[in-house]
Amino acid sequence: MKGAYRFLSNEAVGEKYLISGLQRACQQMAADRDVLAFCDSTSFNMVQRRCKVKDFEGMGPIEYGHSNPSIGFLAHPVLVHERQTGLTMGIAALSLWSRAKQPIRERSKRFESKHIEIEQKESFKWIGPCLESRDKVLDQAKHITFVMDREGDIMEVFDRIPNEKTDVVVRSRHDRWVQTDAHKRIKLSALLAAQKVLGHTTVRIENGPTRKKRTAKMSIKYGEATLLWPAHKKVLTKYFPQGVKVFYLVLKELKTPQGEAPLRWVLLTSEKIETNPEALEIKRIYEQRWRIEEFFKLIKSDGYDIESSELGSGKAIRKLTIKIMEASIKVQQLKSARTGEGDLTVRDLFDEEEQQCLEFLNAEVEGKTERQKNPYPRNHLAWASWVVARLGGWQVYDKKRLPGNKTFIWGLERFDMALFTFKAMKRKDVS
Repeated sequence: MKGAYRFLSNEAVGEKYLISGLQRACQQMAADRDVLAFCDSTSFNMVQRRCKVKDFEGMGPIEYGHSNPSIGFLAHPVLVHERQTGLTMGIAALSLWSRAKQPIRERSKRFESKHIEIEQKESFKWIGPCLESRDKVLDQAKHITFVMDREGDIMEVFDRIPNEKTDVVVRSRHDRWVQTDAHKRIKLSALLAAQKVLGHTTVRIENGPTRKKRTAKMSIKYGEATLLWPAHKKVLTKYFPQGVKVFYLVLKELKTPQGEAPLRWVLLTSEKIETNPEALEIKRIYEQRWRIEEFFKLIKSDGYDIESSELGSGKAIRKLTIKIMEASIKVQQLKSARTGEGDLTVRDLFDEEEQQCLEFLNAEVEGKTERQKNPYPRNHLAWASWVVARLGGWQVYDKKRLPGNKTFIWGLERFDMALFTFKAMKRKDVS
């Protein structure tokens, strides 16, 4: 434990060094694959640990305008999954930052910020990490689709990110001026209202603060338009000063339970939508955006609980967060392989010595009956997933209850302890 504290507190161990390790692993996994890159931000509120944190370097207020503001930092990862299978590939880019103790402006006024280039704003987090991912980490991928929620509805996202092997899917937030094929200038909302329904589909809605769990029947509209730049932004564009061509997809719930507003998604994308199957594929892509929310939950409340860290240094907590993200990727990969699906192998996650330790542990956790044996091939990641789940306390008799996040976390912790002993025994045998 002391060694870990010293490692995280060591000034020579920088955040860039730790992030580069994540990126190298992701680059190797994503090569020659068609991938989805989910982008989103989250905040880490360390206010409950303020009595333990003594050095707040690297931290600041998460929100302004409160008498006792939350203290912490923010993160914006680019989480990569394979497009068809949903397998976790890793993190292609990661930005960590803290805000100033006092806001630069008393309040965000449009006339104060509209002429500032995007690179000088916090909102550049939606562009910079994507460009880094596209050009460096995911350069060997077959195709990349960046997926963003409403906060990513920024003109520069559509202007700068797409290229011949890169697309974006963004949920619309702004009612922009657009130009139709007939060169008519019209508001996006008016264009969508005039569009006829072209099909129907369903969306699975989970329980939430404002919605009941159900399968919602949705109407489908889609088409093409050109997003027009606001007058003050034309000088800031890199590629398309006359506007950016996009395809739109509108999904609207047809029948809503009493007291709820209809679910409505307006998705803007650089991918072509000219048929119903193409529209359903964009819908399927956006539905998977919740994977990054699950990733944040794994780092926080449903897993490693980083916000309850006992470390006393803000900089050390930030570095610990990067290491926890690395561990969370491994948990997600093991979890996705628990049913034998996917094409990841044991060697994709474990080195030779770790594989030897897994073989030893597999013999220990297997039972005498056939049902208690590991059912997966030795080289498939599902084999290792089964071993780690058993170490985490999973009972093989309960086939309906698959191992979850905490089971794999506990299993990996016990594996690491066993690996330490295994290596010590090997060194003793050699000597």
